[in-house]
Amino acid sequence: MYKYFWVATIALFFAGNPVFSYASPWGANYFPNVELTTQDGDKVRFFDDLIEDKVVVINFIYTSCPDTCPLETAQLVRVQKLMGDRLGEDVFFYSISIDPETDTPEVLKKYKERFKANWTFLTGKKSDIIELRKKLGLYIDEIQDGSNNHNVNMIIGNQKTGRWMKRSPFENTHVLADQIGNWLTGWKAPPKGDSYANAPKLRNIPRGEQIYRTRCASCHTLTGNEIAGALGPDLLGVNQRREKRWLFDWLKAPDRMLKKKDPIAMALYEQYNKLAMPNMRLNKEEAVVLLDYIKDETQRLQSGPMPPDAETPVTAAFTVSHDKPSGDVVAIMNSWVREAHEAATVNAGYMTLVNVSSEEVTLTKVESDAYKNIEVHEMKRVDGMMEMNEVTDLTIPANGQIQFEPGGKHLMLMGPKEHLTRGQQVNMTLTFKSGKKQTVIINVAAR
Repeated sequence: MYKYFWVATIALFFAGNPVFSYASPWGANYFPNVELTTQDGDKVRFFDDLIEDKVVVINFIYTSCPDTCPLETAQLVRVQKLMGDRLGEDVFFYSISIDPETDTPEVLKKYKERFKANWTFLTGKKSDIIELRKKLGLYIDEIQDGSNNHNVNMIIGNQKTGRWMKRSPFENTHVLADQIGNWLTGWKAPPKGDSYANAPKLRNIPRGEQIYRTRCASCHTLTGNEIAGALGPDLLGVNQRREKRWLFDWLKAPDRMLKKKDPIAMALYEQYNKLAMPNMRLNKEEAVVLLDYIKDETQRLQSGPMPPDAETPVTAAFTVSHDKPSGDVVAIMNSWVREAHEAATVNAGYMTLVNVSSEEVTLTKVESDAYKNIEVHEMKRVDGMMEMNEVTDLTIPANGQIQFEPGGKHLMLMGPKEHLTRGQQVNMTLTFKSGKKQTVIINVAAR
């Protein structure tokens, strides 16, 4: 999606007394007093009810946007937290939909609730919204191609003083909060402090950290301590919890993975209030440096080097049945189940089945008292993306083996009956075409 990220002012700043004694030139004669509808169905007028004599933040979004709008909203949630009790008292945020046909009040209300946004979302006539965008300097004719391409900048302003500024929502949240809370109401004398000569030397920020700060930090922490109500999971050690190939696919096109119902993607979607990960349009180099930064930061915070095979939990090398090992149909190596989040409804299990006999054997069913249902699924790359399909009657060739592994064949564990944590064990029963059954005890490993 082609968008402009630039910062400019739409009004001159007036010299002299920061609290102006004369009327703002940007009043009722300039702004269209069009009727809009809030997420609660209330009718309001743009000038009379929303901006007259108020300090405001105004941006334009649409709820079906797969990339920038969710990031923009998440960034404003961070600013909202910094504004505290001032939001709704002397500072007002407004998000106006550019897709009113889709974004009904009901849709906007659900969107607002998913992000835990405490400001007003609005819809209205498309022609009125276009007029507002033009008056606010946020409508660019050359990118209007019939789609929802739009200028992603937002407007912050004080209608009473006539001070208006165009800002990128992706600026530092503390700077934005200061501009909204202080700059718009009057300039303050610079504080007296130490000499700049004594200021600490600034470090060079690596490319991966820049990407994390601008693309990820709106929704994710990287501390190991996920905050309550977070919009996304804490990323510390994500290189250990997720396979590299899965992470690359996720960073490349999370919307496609959700559409294909990738089990981990769906579990995250359900866990985080059905808030979809936006498509950040990362290229391969950006994904690599981002994951390298997360890995380095994890190592730094954990105060020790990661093991070279940290991306795959290490479990028992070889397991067989405890009661009658001589009657086992297959040998089982490297069996483990990932520790799932307590809210997850699906999980994955892995192992290697080794057929040491001279005849092929066929696995027909896997069962466990710990789950309502278990299916064998296989991940395959189709049109550049991983696609999952169920596999039935899995044949293990004579003197051969089948691996259930991340990114390939795996056990889809559905409907957990209890939350299993690291160190616990799961009993599974394998049923073969011959009618024989074999029980295996599997360890629960870290996520």
